[in-house]
Amino acid sequence: MSPFRLWLTLGALSIPIILVSIDLNGIVVLLPQIGSDLGASADEVGSIVTVASITSCAPLLLVGRVATRVGSRRLLLFGIVLLWIAAVICTFTESFSLMMFGRALEGLGAACCFTTSLAVIDYLFDSKRRPVAIGIWGGLGGLGGAVAPLVASLLNQAFSWRAFFGINLVLLAVALVMLLILVPKIPADAARSIPVVLMGLLTLGIAGTIGGVQHSAFGGWLSIGTILPIVGGAICLALVWRLRTPETPLVPTTITRKLSFRFGTAEATLSNWGSGAVMVLVPIALETIRGVSVLEAGIIFMAFSIPFALGSVISGSAIDTYGGQKTLGASSAVFAIGILVLAVVGVTGPMVGIVVGLAICGLGNGVIYSGATSVSFSDIVTSDAAEASATLSMLRVSGFAMAVALSTSIAGSLDSGSSSSERGIRTVLIIAAVITAAGIPAAFRRGKLTRVD
Repeated sequence: MSPFRLWLTLGALSIPIILVSIDLNGIVVLLPQIGSDLGASADEVGSIVTVASITSCAPLLLVGRVATRVGSRRLLLFGIVLLWIAAVICTFTESFSLMMFGRALEGLGAACCFTTSLAVIDYLFDSKRRPVAIGIWGGLGGLGGAVAPLVASLLNQAFSWRAFFGINLVLLAVALVMLLILVPKIPADAARSIPVVLMGLLTLGIAGTIGGVQHSAFGGWLSIGTILPIVGGAICLALVWRLRTPETPLVPTTITRKLSFRFGTAEATLSNWGSGAVMVLVPIALETIRGVSVLEAGIIFMAFSIPFALGSVISGSAIDTYGGQKTLGASSAVFAIGILVLAVVGVTGPMVGIVVGLAICGLGNGVIYSGATSVSFSDIVTSDAAEASATLSMLRVSGFAMAVALSTSIAGSLDSGSSSSERGIRTVLIIAAVITAAGIPAAFRRGKLTRVD
């Protein structure tokens, strides 16, 4: 494959990832209007976010195993078709139930695309170019999530919330045609077994646990909607632990025994706690406490988005120069410092302080986001790439979802009865900084855990 065709393929692979990132993160600002138009209450409309989060995370290991079995190219194209169907439903629906169904399909399509696009990159790019390719892919996806509120507010003001979904119909169709032409057939492993019962229980366990925790953010920890899913999910996960055998591992040992993979996924999961607090709670706090508009919050958040994209792009060269451990350890420190700056300044403090804090966060988070992916994949063979991608994505998404749910719950309880208090947002940012900083000691470990070249 020529270099031009190779990088063009990377661009096509990035389209659905950008769109998914925007959709999953930007819809929050549109919830009041969607709820009003579709006749849903404030409590009900929050489930539009929850259902997509659950269906994009819970089946990831199953999706990874299926991709290995049938081939990543086939499942990638299937995922894009699912996303297109979901966009049709969400754009034209007049029913809240259909909106929920569309969002569930969108989450499943996202799971297919995130898992397989990384596997395709691993197959197409050699070890020298792979970190750069992953950096670009991760940077574009992360940038999509960071600018999502701004994109959503602009489309809503210019047209309506339906345009937020409708624009995907054209862009996904373009991506589908490009990928049909550009992506070659990728070898599959038809002999790879799929432990249906174990994978099914694991999917239900993750869905119940994450769904219950997310429900606690607005329903409280003692509500039935919180307790039942968490208990049910815990039972399913306990059954998975009890029924697993060495012959039917959920994740192949050829993946889990790689120190580079374990190190990279740990860094990705820890940093995503900080990502959840900064990318979701800070914009909301700017709107509800400082009183800026959705559009203004989106513009302010460009101070995070631009450095994030820069950090993602330079992550590959940083790993080549300094190694994976020092790069991720240092970027964890930068990200944690940025979060602490935001905690000290607060959302009502000087705007220059908020912008500086967001810029530091964006740079550190960008390097970690793409760098952790590159490190995780540095020793993964092509036949394991889909399942490695699924495992990494599951842990990353779970960390993000848990951070948002628990941080929202903590902030809400501390600021109960006051719409102007900053104690909640400052507290959850300090917690996020501490958790993110847990990745710093990795820079001082002895021995080389990664091999990128």
